[in-house]
Amino acid sequence: MTQNPNELGALWVNDPKNDRSPVLTGTVNGQRVSVFKNKRWSQEEKKKQPIYQILKSTIGAKQA
Repeated sequence: MTQNPNELGALWVNDPKNDRSPVLTGTVNGQRVSVFKNKRWSQEEKKKQPIYQILKSTIGAKQA
């Protein structure tokens, strides 16, 4: 199967266990990422705040 040259990665939908759990996880350009819903987002301020935040995954990362 030929890879799409425009593809950056893939995300999987999670069933969040609590409010702090990621909504999506996956890889972007080979970097594992977690996507969280922004708790500060509101309908009134929707143009000032992003709905989701994408963070580098730290699962399995060793602290120096």
